[in-house]
Amino acid sequence: MARTKEFDPDAALDAAMRLFWRKGYEGTSTSDLTDELGIARASLYGTFGSKHALYLAALDRFLSGAAGPTPADILASRESALESIRDLLETSVVPPQGGTPAGCFAVNATVEHGDADPEISQRTTGNVGRLEVALYGALLRARAEGELAPGVDPKSAATMLTALNHGLKVLARAGEGQGDRIRTAIASAMSMLGAPSRTDVD
Repeated sequence: MARTKEFDPDAALDAAMRLFWRKGYEGTSTSDLTDELGIARASLYGTFGSKHALYLAALDRFLSGAAGPTPADILASRESALESIRDLLETSVVPPQGGTPAGCFAVNATVEHGDADPEISQRTTGNVGRLEVALYGALLRARAEGELAPGVDPKSAATMLTALNHGLKVLARAGEGQGDRIRTAIASAMSMLGAPSRTDVD
């Protein structure tokens, strides 16, 4: 009879996700993982196969929305499309809660690995594409509802906002001292899209 595992793999994967998110792939040792997850090295490898396989599983878990609402969820959560875009960008200035590190795990993975690892790159590139598609949809909705400023091209704006969102996540990793810079960038972007200032919105 097979032995029952002495730990919860889902809870271990959540812990690994937050550890990789905070320290990165290269900055996380096997000892860090066994200490954080509270399991033996044999159990770690027996369940997840390798550090690389665990990292991919943790990244997949993050991208599935395990750490909170996905960008698509946020962009669909408001009656006003432009305000949903503002909400998405402002996640960069929301203080981390419940042990969640600052910034974005997927953006961190993009910065750390670029296109050097095909399996990681496939995931991070897909994440960028999904965000851009979701933003494009929100901007089309904003235009249909008369919110979008005249002359704003939804496709180009979606690309710009995707790049801005990733940049804001990188700044968020630098700490709360970047808050004013992030808010100024968001306000400027929203002004170009035609959104009223936050003080003018209910």
